Amino acid sequence: MLCVEPGVFSGTFKAPPSKPISQRLLLAGALAEGETVVKGVELSDDVVAMLRAIQPLARISIYGGDVHVERREPDVYRAFNVMESGFTLRTAVAVYAGVPGLTAVYYGGTLRGRPIDELIQALRSLTDVAKAPGAVFIRGKRLSRFEVEMRADISSQFISGLMFLAAAGEGGVVRPVGGRKSWSFVEATASVLKQFGARVEVGDVIEVEGGLRGPGEVAVPGDYSLAAFLIAAGLITGGRVEVEGQASDVDKQVLDIFAAMGAHVAYDGRRATAWGTPSRGVDVDLGSNPDLVMPVALVAAFVEDWTVIRGVEHLRYKESDRVASVLDVLQRLGVEATYKDGALHIRGPPRRRNVQFLSHGDHRIGLMALAASKAVGGCLDDVSPISKSWPTAPLYFIVLPEK
Repeated sequence: MLCVEPGVFSGTFKAPPSKPISQRLLLAGALAEGETVVKGVELSDDVVAMLRAIQPLARISIYGGDVHVERREPDVYRAFNVMESGFTLRTAVAVYAGVPGLTAVYYGGTLRGRPIDELIQALRSLTDVAKAPGAVFIRGKRLSRFEVEMRADISSQFISGLMFLAAAGEGGVVRPVGGRKSWSFVEATASVLKQFGARVEVGDVIEVEGGLRGPGEVAVPGDYSLAAFLIAAGLITGGRVEVEGQASDVDKQVLDIFAAMGAHVAYDGRRATAWGTPSRGVDVDLGSNPDLVMPVALVAAFVEDWTVIRGVEHLRYKESDRVASVLDVLQRLGVEATYKDGALHIRGPPRRRNVQFLSHGDHRIGLMALAASKAVGGCLDDVSPISKSWPTAPLYFIVLPEK
């Protein structure tokens, strides 16, 4: 159990490196001609999972935060464990369908209960794929240009996996079916593939032409969906927080939301600064970037006005059922919080202090609880899930006694 003393949270921090972009850059580098140096990587659990997944395809050298990746002749038999990295599981299963040889992809923990069957069914139209408890087995082969349908309302990672498969081979067409959830991550995949020379068209269908070539050096951008927890901690404790690093267009939305809630927010393209006390509720749809729900919900818990967060249905299929686990954090704080009509409804302020929080095995719920604890005092039952995306984060919230 990790306990945090309440107090004003202020300081200047670097935006953590984006885990999803790190993963995409490493995978593209392993599939591309020539060496790629991915700069500014943090070895979170999910990034390590991707390194495991590409090792049978690539030479990998790590120097501090720089990862050198170069494609090599793939191993004929390969097996690796992606632990609980959903993106790594789904993209690896897809990519290895196009690599001649036999692959075993192992996975565990909460990932055993998360969706994968729809992707496997689509891949079976291209090659042999079998699922067993905790593992997927693939007989890979060289694929000609393909066309598949894929549900887009379950996991955007299904779509991203098929895009990487097309880019690594002779191209392909993916026809999304149903509502498009977390679509910003599909666009992130398209952006990375374009950096590596692929032609990608994202419209009613997604067309990908392959022939990836390493761009030399690529830098991992900052992740403001994670840095937002630092900003939130500052706002709910009366502090002032500066975050160094450029925010992506999709993550920059969280700064606009905090400003709409009454905080003072300044952003010059290289640094975000936030201070002041949020005083207004908002009505926002975060269906395109559900990772922002947790920090926005936390700030909403300290506002004496109703906030409505829409587009959250997809949160039920994450590391935890995030609709339930977000409500658990809020209700432990003693705020009014319900889920109805597909939206979270939240009104503060908190009525409890020294709260006992549960992480629910979810890194973003753990971060939400740590930031909340800085305002009201509290303890988190298990801090280890945070290493999935941002291992250094707890160091910003705790004070170790000097000997």
